Amino acid sequence: MKHSYCTCFDKNYLIKGMALIESLLMNESSDFTFYVICLDDLTYTFLEKLNFKNVTLIEFSKIEYQDNRLQKAKNDRSPSEYIWTAKSSIILFLFKTFPQIEALCYLDADMFFFQPPDPIWKELNQNSVLIHEHRFVEEQSKLIQFGLFNAGLLCFCNDTNGNIILNWWRNKVLEWCFERVENDKYADQGYLNFFPNFPGVKVIQHIGVGVAPWNHIQYKFSKNENDQVIVNESPLIVYHFHSVVIDGPELILPSSNVAVPFTLNIISLCYIRYLDALSKSLLKIRTIQPDFSFGLYGKNNISWKHSFIAHKSVQNTFKEAKIPHKLIVLSGNWDFYALHQLREEKPVPPLKTDKYFSDISPDYIFDEAEKELFKGNTSTAILLLTKITEKWPQYYLAFNDLGVIYWKSGNKQNAFNYIKKAYELNPIDANIVKNMSNILIDLNENELAQKVLSNYSQNFSKQSLK
Repeated sequence: MKHSYCTCFDKNYLIKGMALIESLLMNESSDFTFYVICLDDLTYTFLEKLNFKNVTLIEFSKIEYQDNRLQKAKNDRSPSEYIWTAKSSIILFLFKTFPQIEALCYLDADMFFFQPPDPIWKELNQNSVLIHEHRFVEEQSKLIQFGLFNAGLLCFCNDTNGNIILNWWRNKVLEWCFERVENDKYADQGYLNFFPNFPGVKVIQHIGVGVAPWNHIQYKFSKNENDQVIVNESPLIVYHFHSVVIDGPELILPSSNVAVPFTLNIISLCYIRYLDALSKSLLKIRTIQPDFSFGLYGKNNISWKHSFIAHKSVQNTFKEAKIPHKLIVLSGNWDFYALHQLREEKPVPPLKTDKYFSDISPDYIFDEAEKELFKGNTSTAILLLTKITEKWPQYYLAFNDLGVIYWKSGNKQNAFNYIKKAYELNPIDANIVKNMSNILIDLNENELAQKVLSNYSQNFSKQSLK
């Protein structure tokens, strides 16, 4: 399958969008096409002059011109809401205009690849749609109101299931797509909660995909012998640099949100590499237009409550200013000026090594999975429970918990499969029987649900007579 990608951005995201393009060109080894939707003429002009390899430029106005429903939605949306509304229409346009596209990976412009994206395509294999969880840390668990899944990276196959889901999503966002939470909806992203109800939808399990400020503090970041960034024990594939603010070439906020925590490894291994890429993008742009300043937001957006990263060339300026920040001298061109957001990195036990699983009992792993669920780390819990089912296939409690997790996320098919397996292993466990009957009732299989309950009653009676 040929890899195809798409993104969209305007002049205010040109610096970040170019960094994304460069990162994909550096890491994607297969034949691919990157469709870049230019939201304004200036963006198109710059990218046309830079002439990136493997990039196909498309003017957004051409998509709007062919789409009356999308144009109509523009009337009652803010600029951001309108672009969120347009995302599914853009993907649909690409499928119709370029029928050779077998599958398409949409990327927000503030994402950046650290290593080859092969794991993404591997997980999409044999599926039609790929989405990824936010994996919020406990201290940011309230953000779950904005959706279980993040719309910054998602993949659609140009097949029957993929187009059914894509058109369903498009119809929903054309009807309602606003930057507020309302009846379990939020922008284009809240609708992703319902994706697992469709056949052919896969939730990414690779920890290195979808790392972002809302989940990064729970992970351990390191480098291997090949200088590759590792998150826990997995390669860091793509990082979502949400809320990075570029003040200018010498000063950047890693996050506009002063509550976002960082470790020194997150800054030195992830953000510094991204800042180098942003600087490179700005330098290329200014070879064409020396006074280019779009996307540079100025010091009005920065307060002394923010930790920030500054170029070493301006170090004396901050020394004279006597700011309250702790100066941490980093290698390369940058220094980190830290406040309360800086945290000590907590050691992460090697939960996924074969030795780990060979040295402990399934009960211990199951307890660890329960703790991760309580903390809101659903993906980690799924990994632990799945490992139990692989190594101890008779451990019915793990199948039951996996079923409950998928049921809560809206993935009824996966939920049913796991609960059914748990029931087959232990048809007299009251909790499993209850889950099995409830799922069957919800699937309108009332007779089967009654049979499950009847069998349980008969077995319970026999046990009582013994």
